[in-house]
Amino acid sequence: MKKITYLMLSLPVHAFSQEAIQYHVYADLYSQPVSIHAFLNDWDSPNLKKGENAFAHGKMSLLTQKDNWSYGWVWSYDYQLHFSEDMARLYYQTQNEQQIDANTRYVLALEAQHVETLGARFAYDWQLNSQWNLVTGITALLGRHYVDGNFKAIGQTIDMPELMDRVDWLNGYLDYSYDRPALKEDELGWDGQTNNGYGYALDFALTGKYQQWELYFSAEDILGFLYWEDAPYTRYMLSYDQNARPRMDLKGQLSTDQQYRQTLPYKLRAEVTYVAETQPWSVSISSFSNEYLTLAQLNSYWNQGTVKYGAHFEPQTHAYGISLQHHNWGLKYLTDDLKTNQAHRFQTYLYAQHRW
Repeated sequence: MKKITYLMLSLPVHAFSQEAIQYHVYADLYSQPVSIHAFLNDWDSPNLKKGENAFAHGKMSLLTQKDNWSYGWVWSYDYQLHFSEDMARLYYQTQNEQQIDANTRYVLALEAQHVETLGARFAYDWQLNSQWNLVTGITALLGRHYVDGNFKAIGQTIDMPELMDRVDWLNGYLDYSYDRPALKEDELGWDGQTNNGYGYALDFALTGKYQQWELYFSAEDILGFLYWEDAPYTRYMLSYDQNARPRMDLKGQLSTDQQYRQTLPYKLRAEVTYVAETQPWSVSISSFSNEYLTLAQLNSYWNQGTVKYGAHFEPQTHAYGISLQHHNWGLKYLTDDLKTNQAHRFQTYLYAQHRW
């Protein structure tokens, strides 16, 4: 779980003085078929569960707030996979040196996005009225790493001892772009690389209050692109048939695009809170969404002086968490297993600000 400490994102701070410096870190990670530790370490795991998604989203920022403007630097990390259950099972079996299933039809599908950026963010805080507030931001980005593409195939296995004899037939294609080859293309004499990625991302956050209800909604990278110059790619079509000669037919190429536009993964967050009028408690429903799934949480809060204590439960992942919030600092920790190497769900944030 050492990598998790680097994959973190921020909680919005809604109360500012004239000037403030703010530090935000937060991470959202979830892996359905294997633990997060295994997901980030080549699926080395004793167990495989059903599931079609795994992701790690993280952000760290250091911002200065002055009146309605804020600006500063942001580091972000996104790694998300969407796959068929057959794809997860086959990859798990091969990575753990297990025999693949015999007499089985495999329907394989994988969509992968992996991107790391560093950028400068500028935002403006719009006070719509006494109850509603809108923050809009734009981040100028430099790309540090990326993989973006997909794989699809369908095949049939038979009951034979050797791997290539066990595959009866297979038809598929691979299409992905990258800054460094990820599938041992160097063994084919290919060393395509690029270091030139630049782009932008838009975000906004809306907060409001109506009677005893508080609402929050944010969209991150809702319109975000990176442009990679001289971007290498791998595009191949594969056909394998035990009864054909030759058995394998491979068509495609390793080459570069003059420019590749990568669409950044968006992240949506929402929360609806009920605040008791004369009591120090409140309850809420919140959610986190990306392109492939939405995770919801049930939250309860208790105000004690200047600190708000929170308890959290995520029914879909059976994860529990606690949080502390103050005007100038806050933290949260949520997981489905305190043994971090076995956890499938992990969420944390930390923020701090100094105002003057």
